[in-house]
Amino acid sequence: MKTRLDLALYVQAFPVYARNLGILLPPLIAAAIGVGLRYAEGPLFAPIGGAGDPIVQFIVNIIYGFAFAVAVIMADDAWRHGKGSLSAAWQQARRKAGDIIITVIGFYFLIYVARLIGSIGGPILGEAISALALWAFIYAIAASAIGGVPAGASFSASLQAARRHPLATAILTIVCLVVWFGLAIYAPAAIGPYVGAGYDVAQALLTAIALGYIAIIVARQYEDFAFRFW
Repeated sequence: MKTRLDLALYVQAFPVYARNLGILLPPLIAAAIGVGLRYAEGPLFAPIGGAGDPIVQFIVNIIYGFAFAVAVIMADDAWRHGKGSLSAAWQQARRKAGDIIITVIGFYFLIYVARLIGSIGGPILGEAISALALWAFIYAIAASAIGGVPAGASFSASLQAARRHPLATAILTIVCLVVWFGLAIYAPAAIGPYVGAGYDVAQALLTAIALGYIAIIVARQYEDFAFRFW
């Protein structure tokens, strides 16, 4: 287990990504499913005034979370052996599906509660508290997916790793937020006027690229800093 701050991993992640582009496939499939569900949402929930939007969003979030876990498993394999196997990652995720899904639900719930509590002091504080929660639980999905940690203990394992390595985890959190907002949020909005009907395709691809890179750096840092139970 490494104990030093390793900034090189953020650069080293690029060649790993280039050799293992299959890492972005699970998030890309999740993004495509999300687009399809949102298109289907209108006809399905129109009679009740769109009240089904929270349900659809909840389902989409779980799909994204599970796809991210598959990507993390493949990324971990890629760091270890130079080349990851998507089929092996999928099989491993299927075996751990219960723990992964529970962890994904808990992760979203904790981030939501943190933002809700923080928003009492205003939107800026809300975002700050949610970022702090992300810092604390950023390893939770990796703990369930590649660490062999049961769902109930994954958040404790993540918090312990974050507390042992606060600066490295803070940098990881910042990089993840920058990549996510830059590629998945702002980039699609910036190119939207120029891609027309291809906006959904561009958004899905950019989201998948972002999640793939995030999966690679989270998997590596979990490997360096966190405990494994198998």
